[in-house]
Amino acid sequence: MLAFAVLMLSSCIHLKQADREFRTPDDFAYNANFDAVNPAMTAEEALQRIPKDPKFEKLKVRKKLDRSLLQPPSGPYRVGPGDELDIEVAEMKDTRTRTKVMPDGMLYYDVAKGIDVRGKTITEISTLLSKALEKDYVQPVVTVNVAKADSQRFWMLGQVQKPGAYPITKPTTLIAALSEGGGLLAHTESNEVNNPEAADLERAILIRNGDLIPVDFSRLVEQGDMSQNVYVRSGDYIFLPSLTTRSCYVLGHVNKPGPVYFEKGATLVSAVAAAGGPQMEAIVTKVLILRGGTLRPQVAVVNLRSILKGQEADLRLEGGDIVWVPRSPWSKLEDYAEAVLITAAQAIAVQEGLGALGATGSAGVTITAGGR
Repeated sequence: MLAFAVLMLSSCIHLKQADREFRTPDDFAYNANFDAVNPAMTAEEALQRIPKDPKFEKLKVRKKLDRSLLQPPSGPYRVGPGDELDIEVAEMKDTRTRTKVMPDGMLYYDVAKGIDVRGKTITEISTLLSKALEKDYVQPVVTVNVAKADSQRFWMLGQVQKPGAYPITKPTTLIAALSEGGGLLAHTESNEVNNPEAADLERAILIRNGDLIPVDFSRLVEQGDMSQNVYVRSGDYIFLPSLTTRSCYVLGHVNKPGPVYFEKGATLVSAVAAAGGPQMEAIVTKVLILRGGTLRPQVAVVNLRSILKGQEADLRLEGGDIVWVPRSPWSKLEDYAEAVLITAAQAIAVQEGLGALGATGSAGVTITAGGR
């Protein structure tokens, strides 16, 4: 009966778009660094195999929200590839046309040769075109206006009414961006989940230029705290995960890094197995489990080798957990865990972006922490 109870605690886990269920620890494909687990267990050993909760400690993230991010972007609009411009030579009939900036930043109008307008203002483009047309027009004055702004966009994915890419045609705050997306898929005021796909504000992220902007979405949306209402910029990525998601991420030096979806309670061993197991060079004695989002994270350091050998109990995972299998040795937990947290957030962003585009693939990432 005890063996049966232990068996029932195993998780039904699979990777997204996978065609197989996870394997149990006994038939897990260990590499040369591991000893095979002996399937013959005593009752005491079986009890030790019952998953336990990880022992977390709070991680003090030193990243603070820069107050300058609350100010609207200054300066005029700068044109980029994909923008459509209305162009006309003043007082010259039939010269008005709409033209699109090419992917390489080149603009073609009338008899003027191609002009590189990437990053230039409307005034600068007008001056360049006027000069380019001097041989064909008498003192031409060219007027230029933005007809459609497509070069400056931000991504908003996850639990919003209308996920997708949005152009930035004027200074746009984060609250305005969420409104533009139709608002969040919400839960009731009593905090009881009314919609199983409600947004988890604790784990929502804003990524800019490969870095994490430490916005507290809970304070912003639920408390109306405008000190968190930053302005979005071109290339920003906003992701609002599901409140009741049944997935965790296994990242770092594993064979198939990415999301792991589960139907019942996940464990560390079964999740790592579903991710294809650790690679040969992985540091399996100092695996990290991160929980609690990017603003109030907790971290647990676990010895996966000992767990696989049956010397320690397997550990329970929750939806939203990040399991990180390092490649390089590390010494300063806080520094390393903070770097992992930011890198993992970027990996999740890439993965969700792939999913939104209907693409397949994994957001596998590895950071080098060396002797830090």
